[in-house]
Amino acid sequence: MKAADSFIHTYDIKQIHTDAGLEKQVDEFFVYTNEEITIQEKMYLPSRSAHFSIQLNLGEALEIQYNLINYTVQKNCLFIIHPGIIHAIKQAENLPDITLCFTHNFLASTMMHKKHADALGFLSLQSVPLFPLTEQETQILYPQMLYLKNVVNNNGHPFKEDMIHHGFNLFMLELAAIAKKYGAYAEQGMTRKEDILLNFLKLLAAHFKEERSVQFYAGALFITPKHLTKTVKEMTTKTCGEFIDEMVIAEAKILLADRSFSVGQVADDLHFSDQFFFSKFFKRRMGLSPKEYKNSL
Repeated sequence: MKAADSFIHTYDIKQIHTDAGLEKQVDEFFVYTNEEITIQEKMYLPSRSAHFSIQLNLGEALEIQYNLINYTVQKNCLFIIHPGIIHAIKQAENLPDITLCFTHNFLASTMMHKKHADALGFLSLQSVPLFPLTEQETQILYPQMLYLKNVVNNNGHPFKEDMIHHGFNLFMLELAAIAKKYGAYAEQGMTRKEDILLNFLKLLAAHFKEERSVQFYAGALFITPKHLTKTVKEMTTKTCGEFIDEMVIAEAKILLADRSFSVGQVADDLHFSDQFFFSKFFKRRMGLSPKEYKNSL
């Protein structure tokens, strides 16, 4: 016999687009307002999401059951729903005014963990999901969410991806400051898997130029490479190797954009044995050589 919660629906960002009658915008990041969503009966059924949802309520109070606990989300309150956690909005005439959705993979792609891994503790499963805001704090976060919504919908902008990443990082740092102010999280309260992932990302940000083996990071965390790989894959759907490569490629693209750096100098800075191996690595992942990439800028 199946467990009861095996019938609980898991929805993703694509499903949100469908419910809103919108064409798919971005696979792993989306911002929408309650005006765009037609309320359906299924929205009040217990469900799980495949992504984080940060919901800001500006009007009438909402009742949300989250991880078997009932929360009242008042006006000027923010609520965070984690991937995989069972939740349900109790019958109401409205939904949260604006919601920002993103996956673990999108969070990793923003490179926040490179400089600000310590700021992400409020995303821990052990943190408090409900944030009461002051009017001033609401007036900081709400315009940033609207800005991101507008950027996501602007398909013709040549720098759309960069603008989303920069806007998202600014929003998350503001939210992290609010969470820290209220003492809403403590890093030591993270689950073991969250702790492994966060510390892997910290180590990666510090050592990616000279260390590109899973063995190094596993050893630094005092776990086996198999356990590290399994944990990172389970938490993000990406492998350790993919994270390492993405970090190196991101740094390489920044250096190649600087006209004062030659391809050889970039290869040296990233600790490749020579320019040939760097070019081979870059082309295999980007589809063009470092020189071609540099000339395309």
